Amino acid sequence: MIITLLLACSTDSVIAFDHADSGGGSGSGDRDSADSLPGDTADSGGDTGEEPDKDAIYEAFFDPRTIQTIDITLDQRAIRALNQDGEGAYQSGTVTVNGVEYAEVGIRLKGSSTYQDLDCSDGYCKASWKIKLDEFVPDQKYGTLQRITLNNMTTDYTQSKEVIVYDLLNEKSQLASRCSYARVTLNGEPWGLYSNVESIDDEWAQRRFTDDSGNLWGTASGGGDFTDTGLYRGGLVPKAGAGDLTQLAAIEAALNAYQGDFFGELDGLVNTAQFLDYWAWCAAVGNYDGYPFHLNDVIIYEDPADARRVTFAPWGTDETWDEYEYTGQTWNVVYGRLATACMADKACVKELKQRIDTATTAYGDTDVLGMAQAAWDLSEADVQTDPKRPFDLATVLSYRDYYAGVMDGYDEYVREKVGI
Repeated sequence: MIITLLLACSTDSVIAFDHADSGGGSGSGDRDSADSLPGDTADSGGDTGEEPDKDAIYEAFFDPRTIQTIDITLDQRAIRALNQDGEGAYQSGTVTVNGVEYAEVGIRLKGSSTYQDLDCSDGYCKASWKIKLDEFVPDQKYGTLQRITLNNMTTDYTQSKEVIVYDLLNEKSQLASRCSYARVTLNGEPWGLYSNVESIDDEWAQRRFTDDSGNLWGTASGGGDFTDTGLYRGGLVPKAGAGDLTQLAAIEAALNAYQGDFFGELDGLVNTAQFLDYWAWCAAVGNYDGYPFHLNDVIIYEDPADARRVTFAPWGTDETWDEYEYTGQTWNVVYGRLATACMADKACVKELKQRIDTATTAYGDTDVLGMAQAAWDLSEADVQTDPKRPFDLATVLSYRDYYAGVMDGYDEYVREKVGI
């Protein structure tokens, strides 16, 4: 087991990062994240005469080695509105991102099983946040960033899984969001530590595909599949593009007529190799909380540069490193229609196992525990002082030690369950 070390630093300090690694200028010194945005009139409220490196700003904002600072200011009318219907209309407020202030920003609450409002009378008010910088002021951005997603980590006893897993998936060139930590305040009061997950929008697609004009979909709380519920009753939610259902409807029709040849019948509509890689990596890190194991928590993109075939990315990795003995979930316990079609085709199952073999081998060749320890060291001072922390400190530290053991041998655990 790993004994987690206490950091001897103030929670008011800003975590520094290596500027060269973040894609910024040529200086070799460290820079606080609060100082990482070069000034310009349009995007930062300042004017130094220098054009900011907006890609560097974006990359630094999701650097897992940093803690961002997000200060939210809301008046009482907006707070009352959010408490009544937090996932409804965006309310106007002021948000300061790493020292850069933006007025008239759209702010709402988010979450399904993790949803909390701002009424602390019952002791639960660590709300998750959606922030839309350009909701009321056109083209208002932090660098190129329009949206900020802050997750409250109320289902993650380690207060770290999203930061670690998204970093791992990106290191392995998998299609996934980026993620860092964020330290949040509301009206000047500490609101604790959050995971800062790259939002799913047109910029997300632009940074990953040569043609970003395709339809981008997320899921509601359930029903996100190639079914009438998924397509026409809100199971799949448009995130970017025209929202055209033609390709998804074609996949539904193919599944309705499915004869058992996964690649022959579906490869023209679905990037089947990418889907199996996505599935394999979900298994490799025990990410069983979304599609195809459940009908939620997945991102689907219809790629115009690839004959409109769809690809898949995870959303919500806060319950990774699942163990079958406790959850009943494993690589082949699936409900998504694409996965059940694969399981009915021996050739597809064989290919899936080979891809799980490749993914778990890559996992075993990576110092995943070192990545986890870096996240734990970085966040521990904030975890200790988080006034909205969903679990007591002893529980967080205990689970970090427990998952150190799980992570360290998880590749062999998965291989045993799969039979490879």
